[in-house]
Amino acid sequence: MKSLTPKQQSTQLNHQLQSVAQGVDQAIDWVELARKQSERLDIEADRLIVKLRRHRNKARHLSETVLRDVAIGFFGRAQAGKSYLISALASDEDGCLGTAFGGRQLDYSSQINPSSQSAALVTRFTRQSEVKNTAWPVQLTLLSEVDIARILATAFLHDPRQQERPQTPDERYINEHLKTLAMHRQSEAVAGVSSDDVVALWDALSRQDRRRQPRLEADFWPMAVELAPCLSIDDRASLFSILWGERSELTAAYRHFAWTLQYLSGAPRVLAPLSALVDDNSQPTNGIIDGTSLGRLHSAADPVIQVRPVINGRAGKILELTLAELTMLSVELLIPLRSATREPLFEHVDLLDFPGFGGDFNHPLRSDATPLAPYALAHTLLHAKAMFLLERYTDNQAMNLLMVSTAASDRTETRAVGQALDYWVRQTQGESAQIRSRRKPGLIWVLTAHDQRVVQGKNHDEAVQRYVGNPGDAWGSMLALDKRGTARMAGWLTREVRREVKLERIDEQLSELRRELVDNLLSSWYQPTNSVDPASKQRIAQTLIKGLQARAGVHGELLERLLPARDDLRRLYLQLVQTNGRPRVDVPENASALSGVEPFGIGISIDLFDDAPDVASDSGASGIATDSDGGHETDYARQVYRYWINHLRSLPDNGPLVELLGVAKPVIEMLMEELITASFRLNIGHALQDTLAASTHRERDVDRLVSRVLTVLGDFVAWLGFQQMAEALRPESRINRGQKIFAKPKSPAINLDATNRLTRLAPTPTNNTASYIYDWLVGLSETIVLNAGYAGGSEINRNQRKQLGAILQQIKPDDAA
Repeated sequence: MKSLTPKQQSTQLNHQLQSVAQGVDQAIDWVELARKQSERLDIEADRLIVKLRRHRNKARHLSETVLRDVAIGFFGRAQAGKSYLISALASDEDGCLGTAFGGRQLDYSSQINPSSQSAALVTRFTRQSEVKNTAWPVQLTLLSEVDIARILATAFLHDPRQQERPQTPDERYINEHLKTLAMHRQSEAVAGVSSDDVVALWDALSRQDRRRQPRLEADFWPMAVELAPCLSIDDRASLFSILWGERSELTAAYRHFAWTLQYLSGAPRVLAPLSALVDDNSQPTNGIIDGTSLGRLHSAADPVIQVRPVINGRAGKILELTLAELTMLSVELLIPLRSATREPLFEHVDLLDFPGFGGDFNHPLRSDATPLAPYALAHTLLHAKAMFLLERYTDNQAMNLLMVSTAASDRTETRAVGQALDYWVRQTQGESAQIRSRRKPGLIWVLTAHDQRVVQGKNHDEAVQRYVGNPGDAWGSMLALDKRGTARMAGWLTREVRREVKLERIDEQLSELRRELVDNLLSSWYQPTNSVDPASKQRIAQTLIKGLQARAGVHGELLERLLPARDDLRRLYLQLVQTNGRPRVDVPENASALSGVEPFGIGISIDLFDDAPDVASDSGASGIATDSDGGHETDYARQVYRYWINHLRSLPDNGPLVELLGVAKPVIEMLMEELITASFRLNIGHALQDTLAASTHRERDVDRLVSRVLTVLGDFVAWLGFQQMAEALRPESRINRGQKIFAKPKSPAINLDATNRLTRLAPTPTNNTASYIYDWLVGLSETIVLNAGYAGGSEINRNQRKQLGAILQQIKPDDAA
């Protein structure tokens, strides 16, 4: 690629990313068909399809952004500071940000936004676009329907009153809610929301709402991904209302703005008249820039404005909206600069002005209802929208540098702002310090004379910076207090802002996408049984053992995370009972209150005055079914095994765990693949069924069943199946020479007599922990070798394997390996 020009590199990367997205399309269809013939694939198919959708979303985002030129973002609460920086970089020789709309020449700083108010949308200053439609010169990018759901969920999560409301509905309520909506499912998809959109919404809220999401991930999201595209807008509003606590005013807002988008035929952009920005006297009109017009929604004071939706690059027929609706739905305002910029760099680099979280600290948004703002949700929605905008552009990787001017003006904002900036760094600069070390930081704090620390003597940005990471790795800083400072900043940007840097980062992500898709998600299903290469298994074993041995001190944490949580297994059984009917075991949360069990009993009740007493357990008194078919237990065993397999698959995506273990993500992925393969080879699924089938009547309460399945899984994780193998057949221990792994320690020969009653201890205590860890690693190495021939592809027929091979070639051609 070094011999290609940046434009040629962009085109090539675009074609490669589109090829990846098309390969994922085919892979999803392949999984849906192949799962019908492969029980093993069926266990993982739902999770696998969601992962494929996530990677397809990313490939599409990258394929779009790779064709765009470099852009620089300006973010923060000091709007005057951002305006000062943008003017210093992009103004003409007269110091003006001059623009032309429909033949009228205007100055942005004095006529469109003269008060330097924090906007309610992103403002793009560019020299690369010009107004083509003089009658409709204002170009506005719009939200999508799923964006509206994101904003409403964000509004709910950051509402202080939310802490006083009930928690997420329980599993039974969610399931009933989904069953009701499933009856309204349309035969064909309804425009507005796709399954990929719902997955993107799922990912976004998983980052923001870690308290409620674990329950929703199990009960809500998988069904929502399949159901949402086939529901009407009103039914989708009901579906997504779970995300904002079913607050009626938020659900009504979703319906209103979603129907408005459908009225616009789902157009991604609209053209508006110049009156949306200035009046006939070239003075600013209140509303669309600072967002105040949203407060007039549903009122007679809300003026009507005409727009033309742009679909497939062509302007459609004229439609009417209210100014409040257009204000809420607008994402980006395009300001084409009419004159050459003072700094030549910005002839081909766009500048994006982002609103801070909460507006400008000098001009804060008012939350009280004024005569011009009767819409009670106006402030809440504008605040949530500002938070959403930065994340949307981060997902799309739309800017390569982000300049910050007063990130937070209050201590309560530091956590939310820190999370948003940390996410931007990880997405655009690299997930780890090792990746980010290849280039200079792209997140830059710029101190201007308008910053809060200068104007008010307050500085909350240090807390934000600590959240984001270390200086020099995650972020940098510079001074721009005067003309000399801005000149130095412009010189630095001229040297560092290069399209090659952007393309290099996108190429890194393309390589990681291909590795994840081919090596981690799909290749194990392609491997035929008769093409096992023992040498490859040895290489995998060496890679894994070296990586894990270097972090032996956290081996206990690794083993702990390999097991599912007890509460999750308990919830799994309760769900099974709700789905299949009457429980066959004790499941009430308050057993003593609901089942009549004596809280201080001993578990058995006998009539001592009966000549032939029957022994009955307290659990039998609660009406447990005693069918001998083992239906619930068998189903539960299957569900536990399915849940555990998918739990293992999810661990490499657990960022804090990967960071704790200090092991590369591909190493953890290989470990999970080998453990899952070993579990199939050792028939752990049947072992779970056997242990539950062997439980006696007295043992059939939910907690005892959970303990039984955890024992089976715990034994596998702890001993890798070698506890069932004769000691003589086990591999040799590398730490206890002359012994087998997991061998029982030899008891010292003790000859006690009247004068010697104490055992003589060795000079050095035995390190049993080290012995176990190293034996486990040796056992893992042997397990990997024994796994040869048991890969997931063993259940895939020749024709399906051939189809998958073509898909893998589509995603990662041989010349890209």
